Amino acid sequence: CYILCNWKGHIWPAKVLSRSGISPKYMRKRALSLEVQILSVGKKIKVKSTDIKILNGSQIESITSFAKDGGVLPPLS
Repeated sequence: CYILCNWKGHIWPAKVLSRSGISPKYMRKRALSLEVQILSVGKKIKVKSTDIKILNGSQIESITSFAKDGGVLPPLS
């Protein structure tokens, strides 16, 4: 799964490596923690599920296109 996540005040494309295991009983009360790898720098970090945006195939293609053209990413929605 690929996502956008907030890291160092910027939005970065990342690959999800693992998720923390939380009992479904408590899942609504706490944000899920994810271990991700920032694609452009290879850095592995942990982020809260509230700080991410899950990407679909067309969004990944759009981001790739923007990056190749040196453009600016559109805001997360």
